[in-house]
Amino acid sequence: MFYQVNEIIDINLKLLFSSKNQSLKFSEFKDNSGKKLGKIMELFQFMEKENLITIENNRCYITEFGKNIVENGGWFEHLKKKEETEIRKSEESKKNQHLHKKVKKKKAVLIGKSSFFFIANHFKNILKKRKV
Repeated sequence: MFYQVNEIIDINLKLLFSSKNQSLKFSEFKDNSGKKLGKIMELFQFMEKENLITIENNRCYITEFGKNIVENGGWFEHLKKKEETEIRKSEESKKNQHLHKKVKKKKAVLIGKSSFFFIANHFKNILKKRKV
């Protein structure tokens, strides 16, 4: 189902891109077999939401973003790059969380002067006992 929708988006982005004035009427959109789709508002609204088209007076106009997608390999290529980017961001986030945990573990323990002198004296006493 999703593949078919994405295929229809890809087909119609290319159709819009190559059409006169880079616009189409709703009735000019086509399915994957070249037949007219009809007025499927959900598809047009989705494409508008994704910033692929703008809708004005029963016409769809391709946006600059839509043109960019067609020029760079089409809708499927865009989805592939988007997924790769999301995976890379997720991996970087996990790596940063892991590094952050390591840094937390290695933080120095700050002690006050009195505690320092107590610890220093304690070690001196231990060392004196060992010498004997």
